[in-house]
Amino acid sequence: MAFQTWQVGLDIQNTQLCALAIQRRRDGWQLRRWWQQGLPKDTLRNGMLQSSPALQAALCKLQQQLPQRYSLRVGLPAQLVLQRPLTLPAQHLQEPALGRYVTAAAQRLFPVDADVLALDYRASDRENQLCVTAARREAIAQWLTPLQQSGLQPAVFELTTHALALTAQLGGLEEGAALLLHQDTHWLWYSRTSNVPVGYADCAIAPETLAQRCFPSASVRYGCVPAHIALPDTFTPFSPLSLFACRQPPLPQQEAPFCIAAGLALRPEDS
Repeated sequence: MAFQTWQVGLDIQNTQLCALAIQRRRDGWQLRRWWQQGLPKDTLRNGMLQSSPALQAALCKLQQQLPQRYSLRVGLPAQLVLQRPLTLPAQHLQEPALGRYVTAAAQRLFPVDADVLALDYRASDRENQLCVTAARREAIAQWLTPLQQSGLQPAVFELTTHALALTAQLGGLEEGAALLLHQDTHWLWYSRTSNVPVGYADCAIAPETLAQRCFPSASVRYGCVPAHIALPDTFTPFSPLSLFACRQPPLPQQEAPFCIAAGLALRPEDS
């Protein structure tokens, strides 16, 4: 048990870095360590990571405090990617044939030369469909470079919207519930009952307006916001750190900045 791998969720936001390290125990997940470090306000530009001495220092500090065995999951802004549904053929495909099928389909799914795209895919909520994600290779390289320069080796990049969905699902939210998160200059939201279950919007939009527009049929609304943001009484506060059975003080004064990092750390390993 002492040599068990730490699962680390790393969420680099526009003004701060937030990370959580967890480890599985018999009675649930243990929060082993957390990191929170301020960053320059232009660390993210349209989702692209901008390296800086402050970012490198924060990443190096993180790397130095990790054990030898860790699985690092890094959040990737949703605006960096395109996603399309792909219907599977009647014939059941397994790897590597499935990968070749997705690569061939990408040429018609995305209005960009397939050679400049990095592709990923996962099973969709709809039967006989995949959700195909594409990002420019140069964008992934720009995220990867400062991490590698700090000695960090990411196991996976995961969309922040999907990490939020994982946080909500593993947090035991009701089937018809919605979760709204305030982060930097935008909202992220998840609602299984909506036609589009995850998304992001400008923070200038009022929470009530966003709820009516994006998840009007939600039976319960949960909110995860920093202390200086006020939510309407129609929202119930959500605690992302409640997902961990063992969490010893000192703990962060505010939990909202760690909502995405929690989902990333809890993300199941790819099979």
